[in-house]
Amino acid sequence: MGPPMGPSIAPGAADAGPPAVTSAVTVRVYNNSTIIGLADRAADELRRRGWNVVEVGNYPYGVIPVSTVYFRVGTEEEHAARVLAEQFGVRAMPRFEGIRDASPGLILIATRDWGAGTG
Repeated sequence: MGPPMGPSIAPGAADAGPPAVTSAVTVRVYNNSTIIGLADRAADELRRRGWNVVEVGNYPYGVIPVSTVYFRVGTEEEHAARVLAEQFGVRAMPRFEGIRDASPGLILIATRDWGAGTG
């Protein structure tokens, strides 16, 4: 008699990618740089990976130091933000005062470093 068998995993299950949070949570993408079209480019990259981008625009209300995805603490957004951050090499942070009361969903503010951490 051989060793006990572990749980079986369906072929390809390990390669299935991140959990299906990409379409469940909406994302708004904003450009916080002087690079024309950066938010559009970032939004296209998110859409290609299955994220539900619902708005694209500029964030002119201050300087964000690095590309960051913001979430509401204690909501499904928190996990989704961490998945997005890992996929795109950005940081995930709780919303700050200026965007705390914005509509539900993730807020990605892309800066000049966008794309540096993606593969």
